[in-house]
Amino acid sequence: MSARIVGAGAVGIDVVDEWILLSDGPTGSLACDGEASAVEGSLALEKLLLAPDLASGLGCFGGRDLAWRMVGQENQRLEALLKDCSRLLIVTGLAGATGATVTEALALKAVEREISTTVFAILPFPFETEERQAAAQATRDALPAEASLFLFPPPTPSEEPTPDVTAVRRRLREFQSALAQWVDVWSGMARGVVSPAHWGGRAETSPFTVAGAIEDCQLFAGAGPRLDLSLLGFLEASGFRQAAEKADRCLASIEAHDEVSGGEEELANRLQKFLPKRAHLDVLRRTAARSTESRILLLVGRDASRHPKAVYPERDEREPAPEPERAPIRRVLAEPEGRLVPASQDGTPFAKTAATLHKGENLDIPAFRRRKREPGLARE
Repeated sequence: MSARIVGAGAVGIDVVDEWILLSDGPTGSLACDGEASAVEGSLALEKLLLAPDLASGLGCFGGRDLAWRMVGQENQRLEALLKDCSRLLIVTGLAGATGATVTEALALKAVEREISTTVFAILPFPFETEERQAAAQATRDALPAEASLFLFPPPTPSEEPTPDVTAVRRRLREFQSALAQWVDVWSGMARGVVSPAHWGGRAETSPFTVAGAIEDCQLFAGAGPRLDLSLLGFLEASGFRQAAEKADRCLASIEAHDEVSGGEEELANRLQKFLPKRAHLDVLRRTAARSTESRILLLVGRDASRHPKAVYPERDEREPAPEPERAPIRRVLAEPEGRLVPASQDGTPFAKTAATLHKGENLDIPAFRRRKREPGLARE
C-alpha cells in the first residue's frame, strides 16, 4: 500500500511542484489538469491530462459543466490512480473549475474504497466573481464528510480594493511555498519519517485525520541554524494571537539537525498559553533532518462544526409562504458526434471565457496567453 499526493488544477500543481523541490523526491506525486502546459511542465512523477480530444489541452475556461465532462471521460484512469493506495492527499484551489471537479470526484471514489483522504483546499480571492465564490462553496459542501478538509484563505497582499498584480503573484508564491512544507509533513508521516511527540497528549494515527472541515487555516514558520524557541518571533505578532484565540486545532512540526531534549514539550507548553483550552494540539517531529537548518512550522485552524448555525426569524402562519426560487432552464445543443453540450447565451461551450478573463489579467498572465492556442497545443 502506498501514499499518493495529487495536485488538482493549476494551483494544486504549483504547490506539489514546490513540495517536490523541497522533499527527497516526487514519490507518489501526480499532476492532473485540463491544460497541457500546466501538466507537461510539472515536476510530478505521473501526469494526467484530462480529455485532450475534448478540450485540446486548453482547459475548461472556468466552465464546471465542461470540467465534469472532462473528468467523466477519464473516469477509469482516475479509478486506476487509487489502486493499492492507502493514503491520499489532494491539493487544489476551489476557485478553479477543473481542480475542484477532480477533487470532488477523486475524494468520493477514495472514500468509497475506505482510503484515508485529506484535502488541502485554497479558497478564492475576495475580488473574484460571485459565480466563482458560489461554485467554490458548492464544491466544499459536496465533498464527503469522511474526508479531512483543511481550508486555507488566500494570501492578502494589501488592503487595497484592487490589489497590485505583482504583489498578488508574489504573495501567492510565498503562500504556495509555505503550504508545500505541510505537504512535506503529511508525506513524512505517511512514510514514517515524521511521528507525533509523545509528551503527554493523546496520539492519533495521523493528526491530519479529522472528521469534517478545519477552516480558516493559518500558517506560521520560523527557521534558524539550531532549534531555538526564540525562532518563534511571530508568537508576539497580532496575526498569530488572533488566529490562536479562535483555533480549535493546532499542528506544530519540528525539524532539527541537532537533538534537543525536551524541545517538543517546551514548545507545547508555550503554545498552550495562546490556545483555548478546547483546542487540540499535536506536536510532530521529523526523525531525520535533511539540512543544517532547523524549522518550526505551525498550522492553526477552526473546527467548522463548532460554529453556531444561523437562526432564522419565525414566520407568521397567516402569511403565505414565499415561493421557492426556480433554477433557470438550461438549453442543450447536440454536437455532431451526438454528445450534449450545455448551451450559453451564444450557444458555445466556451462562452464562459469572458467571465474568467480576470484570472489571466490578475493572477496568471502566462496561462492566459497559453489559452490563445499556441502551436503544438491544439489538435488539428
